[in-house]
Amino acid sequence: MHYTDFESRWQKSGGAERANYGLFLQDLCDLIGVPKPDPTTDLPAQDQYVLERAVTFNDGAKKSIGRIDLYKRGCFVLETKQGTDSADAQQKAQQADRAELGLPAEKRRKGHALRGSVKWEHR
Repeated sequence: MHYTDFESRWQKSGGAERANYGLFLQDLCDLIGVPKPDPTTDLPAQDQYVLERAVTFNDGAKKSIGRIDLYKRGCFVLETKQGTDSADAQQKAQQADRAELGLPAEKRRKGHALRGSVKWEHR
């Protein structure tokens, strides 16, 4: 995969982190030329490079189970956050067309940060 292919595939994504992150990370692995994560097994101690690695959080009296989006033992953990683009002229035109036809405006999913904003840069 080339960067331009990766960029064009993911530029339009938005507001659907759970639906997108696994595909995004696999495409990222292809882009940078590293192996894709392994399938998760029923023995977590054996899961060295997987998506959705289970972790236990111990908050004093309370324990809870969380997930790491991408885990590679002894190397890194990676958490994804889905962003969205601001409405542009094309989207506004599409909404106007829908209104003219008597159709409701399409709802957009919202991510954790607006791409290009200060909050986006701090993620």
